[in-house]
Amino acid sequence: MPKQNNNNFFMGIIILLLIVIAVWAFYYGKNMGNNNGGSNTQNNTGTVTTGETPKVTIISDKRCGAKCDTTELMGKLKEIPSLATAEITQMDYSDDAAKKVLKSAGINTLPAAIFSNNSVSELANFLKATTDFKYSLELGSTYDPTVKRSDKGFIVLDKKILEEIKKDSYVKGNKDAAITWIEYSDLECPYCAKLHNSGTPEELTKKYGDKLNQVFQSFPLGFHKNALPGAEAIECLGKQKGGKAYYSLIKTSFKEENSKLSFLIDEAVKLGADKASLETCIENKTFSAKINKQQQAGTKEFGVTGTPGNVLINNATGEYEVISGAYPTASFEEIIDRLLK
Repeated sequence: MPKQNNNNFFMGIIILLLIVIAVWAFYYGKNMGNNNGGSNTQNNTGTVTTGETPKVTIISDKRCGAKCDTTELMGKLKEIPSLATAEITQMDYSDDAAKKVLKSAGINTLPAAIFSNNSVSELANFLKATTDFKYSLELGSTYDPTVKRSDKGFIVLDKKILEEIKKDSYVKGNKDAAITWIEYSDLECPYCAKLHNSGTPEELTKKYGDKLNQVFQSFPLGFHKNALPGAEAIECLGKQKGGKAYYSLIKTSFKEENSKLSFLIDEAVKLGADKASLETCIENKTFSAKINKQQQAGTKEFGVTGTPGNVLINNATGEYEVISGAYPTASFEEIIDRLLK
């Protein structure tokens, strides 16, 4: 699975903390009375060190919205026995002091949890040394607070770039919609299939109607052997039968969780494609340049490195936000509703 498709890594850390707490409670119960005070920590190299209870600084950005909410994280940290009395400070990026802390630590994304030392044994393997000799808890954070944003907290895309992306793509739905959902995906991606099979595309279409359109962009991952041939197959089908068939094959592939080329060709034929022409198109890699261009644009313009990389864009203002992973419908709705205000 790709980096940013460590899907909901932020929430995963919270779940991990719950497990750590349970294990610690068991261990502590068995070894109570053997502890003479202090914190014994095993760092990433296996060396046991001793240190004081760390001070913890949690930094977020109110512009980031719900996905950067650190309330639950702070609560779970407090439940770890060795952090029960720790000094935990919360800061917002709007505070100049928070900017200085992040700059000193060399941290560029939020939310961030910075520890003054790595003496918490339960978290030692998840703490990364910072440039100022402190430690950052790895949260899979992706929000860059330094990027120029609108008053609503969204990054703004040059409309010419959006027009260029759409120009050579199949737009599903009202071409004049207020919001465009660009999905960077590949047919072999299990999380992409999960997103589609969850009913999210249908639920969003039902709720927003002509206010929302969709644009699928191929983003074939190197370790998915069917991804690139699959991208060629849907493009070759689109060339023959148009956008409706293109999206129909994508839907079928995800529904059946089958991205094998033989399956895609058979399904394309059912949609009216000429098999011989389709196979020739795929073998000749007719659309390799187009597919490569789509993938490069996803990374360059939106920072996409894995699938599904979902970009929600206000077509009038260029404001956008990226959702990396198979998030539930409600996560999409929260962003779309803010974009529409």
